[in-house]
Amino acid sequence: MSILKNENKPSFFAPFGPTMGYFKMPPEMVEYLNKSMDKNLDDFSDYLVGKVSQELHFDKDTRKYAADELTQFIIDYHQYTKNRNSMGEANLDKNKRPYLDIIAAWFVRQFEHEYNPMHVHENCTLSCVGYLKLPEGINEEWEKDYKDHYPSNGHIHFVYGTSGQYTCSNFLIKPQVGDFYIFPSYLFHGVYPFYTKGERRSFSMNMIFSMV
Repeated sequence: MSILKNENKPSFFAPFGPTMGYFKMPPEMVEYLNKSMDKNLDDFSDYLVGKVSQELHFDKDTRKYAADELTQFIIDYHQYTKNRNSMGEANLDKNKRPYLDIIAAWFVRQFEHEYNPMHVHENCTLSCVGYLKLPEGINEEWEKDYKDHYPSNGHIHFVYGTSGQYTCSNFLIKPQVGDFYIFPSYLFHGVYPFYTKGERRSFSMNMIFSMV
């Protein structure tokens, strides 16, 4: 397949590197997940890498709800990735049924001065992060931080490959409530501390997607 769509015009392309996906969660989904925090959830903080106050495991109902809300987006992510990686030559097999297996899912409660070291997720193929709550006043901290040459307070940082003259190896994201990102589980990522009092609440899931 020819890379150039129009040989009379220049084209730019990125045939390698991991694919990330973005989805804006509807307000009712954010509300449902936040209310799930009122349940008596198991605390998995001792088993995860985060230097944060709590990492609470989804119960069965919350896990099912998240799967129901996000499966179509994850199907679209797989369709895009398969098409992209084949330079437009391959698509998902529509004769097969999509299946999403959520291996683990948990809420992350992060407060001022806490952080999440750089890490990957194991025993799965996909990971994600969704944002449910931010501290009041965090925008004032960010306004000051963004006057610096490298703002990062409370941001999530993704890293892949090696930087070079024509390569960017890292990606910083300033979280907003309702933002949801999906990415390959092998993609290194970490979260920087912030200094505004209050809670930065997110959730993560480890998943395996297949067509059966």
